Amino acid sequence: MIVDMHCHILPGVDDGPATMEESLATLKVAQRQGIGAMIVTPHFHPGRYVVTAEQALASLERVKRHAAAEGLKIKLYPGQECYYYSGLLEQLETGNVLTMNGTDYVLVEFEPETQYSTITHAIRELRGSGYKPIIAHYERYQCLYQRRERLEELRKAGTMLQLNFGRLTGKGSLFRPNEWRKLLRDGYVDFLGSDTHGMKFRPLHVAEAIDWLYEGVEPELRKRIMTQNIKLLIGADKEK
Repeated sequence: MIVDMHCHILPGVDDGPATMEESLATLKVAQRQGIGAMIVTPHFHPGRYVVTAEQALASLERVKRHAAAEGLKIKLYPGQECYYYSGLLEQLETGNVLTMNGTDYVLVEFEPETQYSTITHAIRELRGSGYKPIIAHYERYQCLYQRRERLEELRKAGTMLQLNFGRLTGKGSLFRPNEWRKLLRDGYVDFLGSDTHGMKFRPLHVAEAIDWLYEGVEPELRKRIMTQNIKLLIGADKEK
């Protein structure tokens, strides 16, 4: 079983699927590709997509009901992709924004051109308030590209790193394809997520990435990414 811990499959709440039909179609593709569980992470991004915790949870329950009626077996868990800005900590502390499945882990994103100092400030702020940051699709941030010393610094500061599955297939790379495979092999990936936005925008390519993981990655490293770290987010319902 594969766990996708970063995806946008709730209908009509952000830039993911527009309809329940598209959400269900996406889940059917996910199931065919071997995905057994997903942490659903709609955006909280002021000025673009402000999905509150209440809205996200209500939409998730509707999707669960429809998915069950369709006979889909994928387990769905609540979470959000939280854009970092000066008010994020307050939103988290008031419960207006979701952590990852009710844990202390927060999936946080930035603009691609964000300065490294902004990222380190965000990490210090979140860690200082008891949260455990996971940097979403860290391959997008120009200040981290080919800067392993910065990845090391972030790790030492208590940060975890999420890479999109699609990078491992070479699809949609902003820079050079397959640099991400080397980073993963060298231990610079803690989580993998599809970041799918439905059938039209960033459709799922998880099966291809998984094939490479089983061919090109040592079993212990694969287990850490696919099983042990996922257990931090969804407990006993972990990757088998």
